[in-house]
Amino acid sequence: MGDERAGKSVYLHVGAPTAGAAFLHRVLWANRRRLGDAGVCYPVAGPQEHFAAVMDLREMSWGGHRDPGWDGAWERMARRARDWDGPTVVFSQALLGGATAKQAQRAVAALEPAEVHVVFATRDLGWQLILDWQEQIRHAHTITFEHFVDELVARGIDAPEPYGEMFWGLHDAVRVLRAWESAVPKERVHVLTLPAPDGGPGPLWDRFRALTGIGDGVCDLGGIAADEPLPATEAELLRRLNEKIGPALGGDYERMVHEHLVGHGLAGDGSDRMGLPARHAEWAARRTRELADSLRSSGYDVAGDLEELTTSRAPEAGLLPGDVPDELIAVASVGVVAHLLEELTLARERVGLAHLQSEMAGVRENLERLTEAAASPSPALQRAARRAAGRRAP
Repeated sequence: MGDERAGKSVYLHVGAPTAGAAFLHRVLWANRRRLGDAGVCYPVAGPQEHFAAVMDLREMSWGGHRDPGWDGAWERMARRARDWDGPTVVFSQALLGGATAKQAQRAVAALEPAEVHVVFATRDLGWQLILDWQEQIRHAHTITFEHFVDELVARGIDAPEPYGEMFWGLHDAVRVLRAWESAVPKERVHVLTLPAPDGGPGPLWDRFRALTGIGDGVCDLGGIAADEPLPATEAELLRRLNEKIGPALGGDYERMVHEHLVGHGLAGDGSDRMGLPARHAEWAARRTRELADSLRSSGYDVAGDLEELTTSRAPEAGLLPGDVPDELIAVASVGVVAHLLEELTLARERVGLAHLQSEMAGVRENLERLTEAAASPSPALQRAARRAAGRRAP
């Protein structure tokens, strides 16, 4: 048993956040039993435990809040990984990319004696800027896209919080992997390259699966949504809505927006694809080449092709959110109102049905009582029944 555990491999997927991380988590969580049957452990007991484990490891709060339930979550996850008798363990959480060297070393030590590998997925930096801004507005932020990019380009990791640290601290492959390189050998650091995001999740899943040894057909990807970029109109409408609804919804923001707006109520046919500000297009291309060159000379293993980072379709001069005409915003707003009215109507129908079911349950309960009473009536009731029938009691 000890030899089996010492010989297994643990793959830590540490980012980048907007390079398919959410899709990978959905696939792994939905297929955890199928993976286990194939000898691959996904050591997470709840849909948000991967997040809790990283909050615990990095000793972080989130939105100014620290949940006491996070305490010990990394060790609980690591214990399941250590106890697994199969050959492979896979854990995915993109916020691992922000770990310090000391935190990375502690993470790896908790998983020993297994052979720990680190996986980092990345693509053209221009796309990462677009996708990360869209992720920010999905979490109630209101910063304009142009201002977001201007600050990150001009000030780097020193851009105002949380954007500088959240972007460069999690998307700069060289910076992220330098910390993890202190905990695992270079040959066990894997860079997974990706093309432009509108080609679907196929390249990401195929390369991740091949790298970690997950067999073809083990996981069922049916019905699992890919991480697709929002059109400019949808993105700008959501940003404007955040200014109005963000404070009002509070802790319910993400659930309400994800369930009722993004991908549902926001209008748009995808023709208004977002692009980078023209003033930053060359900068993004040059910075991507520099990152690719650094990764090429690093000695890391590459799953894919580093040339893909600089030769796949870069963001063209698409529509900027700040340039979306008010007429398109108005049309999209009508779509939102129509969708929410439909949802409200369905909700009222569900409430009405629930009320009717409650009343019917009361009627059934009363009928059951009457039936019981009729089956064994009291002597007084028997006498009354006989009198009503024209008979006298003895």
